[in-house]
Amino acid sequence: MSYKKYIYIIFLILSLKAFSQSDSRINSIENQLELLKVDHPEFEQKVNVNISHTTLSNLLLAISKVHGINLNVSPQLEEINVINNFSDVNITDLLVFLVKEYDLEIQFTGNIISISKYQPPVQIPAEKEVVAQYDPSLNVLSLDLQNDPLEKVFRKITDVSGKNLVFAPGMENLPLSIYFARVPFDSAMEKLAISNNLEVTQSRDGFFIFNPIETGGERSSANRIISREDNFNYSILDPYKKVLKVDFNNIPAEDIIYTLGDDLNLDIFTASSLTEMGTVTVNAEEISFDNLLNNIFESINAGRSSESLQQEGRLDQNMLRNEFGNNLGSSGNFTYKKEGDLYFFGTEDQLALKQVEVIQMMHRSIEMLSNPSRSNQSRRADRNNFMAANTNYYPGNNQNFNGGNMSPSNNNNYRSSETSSEINTEGIQKIIPDELMAGIDVKIDSELNNFVVSGPAARIERFKSFVQYIDKPVPVILIEVMILEVNKTAIVETGVSFGLGDEAVQTEGRAFPSTDMELGAQTVNRIIGGFDGFGSLNMGKVLPEFYMNIKAMETNGNLKILSTPKLSTLNGHKAHLSSGETTYYAVTSQSFFGSQIPQTSEVTNYYPIDAELALEIMPFVSGDGEITLDINVIQSNFNGERIAEDAPPGMNSREFSSIIRMRDQDVAILGGIEERTKDDSGSGVPVLARVPVIKWLFSERRRQDSKKKLNILIKPTVIY
Repeated sequence: MSYKKYIYIIFLILSLKAFSQSDSRINSIENQLELLKVDHPEFEQKVNVNISHTTLSNLLLAISKVHGINLNVSPQLEEINVINNFSDVNITDLLVFLVKEYDLEIQFTGNIISISKYQPPVQIPAEKEVVAQYDPSLNVLSLDLQNDPLEKVFRKITDVSGKNLVFAPGMENLPLSIYFARVPFDSAMEKLAISNNLEVTQSRDGFFIFNPIETGGERSSANRIISREDNFNYSILDPYKKVLKVDFNNIPAEDIIYTLGDDLNLDIFTASSLTEMGTVTVNAEEISFDNLLNNIFESINAGRSSESLQQEGRLDQNMLRNEFGNNLGSSGNFTYKKEGDLYFFGTEDQLALKQVEVIQMMHRSIEMLSNPSRSNQSRRADRNNFMAANTNYYPGNNQNFNGGNMSPSNNNNYRSSETSSEINTEGIQKIIPDELMAGIDVKIDSELNNFVVSGPAARIERFKSFVQYIDKPVPVILIEVMILEVNKTAIVETGVSFGLGDEAVQTEGRAFPSTDMELGAQTVNRIIGGFDGFGSLNMGKVLPEFYMNIKAMETNGNLKILSTPKLSTLNGHKAHLSSGETTYYAVTSQSFFGSQIPQTSEVTNYYPIDAELALEIMPFVSGDGEITLDINVIQSNFNGERIAEDAPPGMNSREFSSIIRMRDQDVAILGGIEERTKDDSGSGVPVLARVPVIKWLFSERRRQDSKKKLNILIKPTVIY
């Protein structure tokens, strides 16, 4: 259906409505005239009219006079000329016709009829509703205004939002026009004022005050306005946490501070004028007011310091740091200090902006200790020092072993280790950037594990934020080392051997459970004599020097040694564990004195030798929880063998060194040594030694199978 058809339909509906209203009025007049005829039959009389060029009032007055009816004619009808010709028409029908034809109105008062020009009732237009919608959850407002009076608009906005809007006297009927949807409330007020040539300010108690912009007038700096240019935009996301969304482009820092301070209802104390702070550009979707201040002051002060050094021709980085930390702080760098909800603004050299604060380390030590000290790197090295301090053993002096000198040697070593520990200790401030310590005085209180910092509040706050950032629990690593040593041995020895010795041999040896016997001539002769009763068999007798060895032995061994040393250390620090035993061996030296009558001096020195299990580990825990371990394991033990009676004891030693990476509580094999020995040897009579069954009587056999295995396993556990 076309657009024109819609117009025709609407016009037809309105016409029908108008016709229906007119018919209702005329029907009412007809009914009243019918009722009037009942009591006044004169209204049923017939009228013959044939007139031209006369007024309607004259016609009605003539009818009234001729037929004796009471008609009151309005002077307005003098202006209506009629030309009619009626024959035998009822007076009531004539009156109804005239009402329809000339749009008249008839009023009845008893039998008096008043006829006048019909005045249609004045249609009172429906009051236009102001379209305003507010979403309290998002603090957004939608408006659709078109020449709506200001007072009515403000009442509607206040009703739907609960926010109070105030206007100056004389602005009640000022027409407002604007359309926008879902705009933050503060920005909506701003745009409403701009589009209608108004200015708006927000009082500290939350009222939005609208005033007309005076021609040639200037806005007062005392009342910071909400109306801003396109380069000065912000909205308050959370008034309690002071979280903002800002978009500032080359805006004076002074205006930002005062405007946001008013909107956030902050208490501000200004120690000096902020006019010279300059302009800043900030764009952030979500930023707290304190962080915004930190960024503003850092950028302004950095720009001032860089500009100052450029003028003096000193742009060296070290010089920049010195100037930033010392000179600029005393020459007017701007800063702020916060005490509760009160903000102080001024320069760093002002006493109101300075403070002293104690910053407590909660998780870390303020002194960064080096690796744990030991008197010497290993027991062996310790023994080398100890050897030089031992007193010699002199047989000629009652063979006294003077061990009194041992204690002073050990004490000296202990004191030297303490001194080494103090030298390696350094403060945690070594890892704090110099830029954060510039312009403030930092003292360390080791006893209470805290910093005592004095200086401008903003610099102290930056220093404090960094210290709190690095003040995290240092993980402790529990390291379990499992050393598994397994020795398995299986030996089988069998065989018979006999021969002649240098002298007679006595029968001796073990018969059960393993057999290892040596038979003499007498025993062999008794055995041979036992065969004499077997017919013609006569083996004779053996010589006295004859011997016979019989072996039938089997030996099995299974030895398992398990060592599980454990030690804990902080992340990045070495841990050392040592356990062992010490023995001594003697070294005797002889010296000859004199040539005529030489004298001999014999000196015996006792040297220590150690067998130990030593473990040294340095762990590093990465951010993903993995652990890197630098491991060194030494295991040594005495094997009970000496190459000579007075020689040092024999030792077996094993050493592992490795760097591995593993997860928390994983078990890894650090290394292993496996040794296998297999010995299958024998001797016997040729040919007979290979014949089954009887080969055991004509040969000797030894079969040995041994297996030695050493494994080292490690398991780290991170403890926070």
